[in-house]
Amino acid sequence: MSERWKYQIKTGLPFGLGLPIVITSFEWFGTSFAEAFLTKKFLVYLLVFLFFGIFVIGYSNWREKKKNEEYNKQK
Repeated sequence: MSERWKYQIKTGLPFGLGLPIVITSFEWFGTSFAEAFLTKKFLVYLLVFLFFGIFVIGYSNWREKKKNEEYNKQK
């Protein structure tokens, strides 16, 4: 696996896992655990945020990291 993908997964995965859990935990107050977390809605949230976190946020963080490395090389 390339260094870029490792970095994207490392930086995007916490976002992709954390945000759907936080959003669903707010909805959990009026329902049971199974109704909140063991549904298709939660699975869709999880997959969408994982995709967005790894591919979009991870890639933008990778580009920023590379920019900073190039800037630091020039100094």
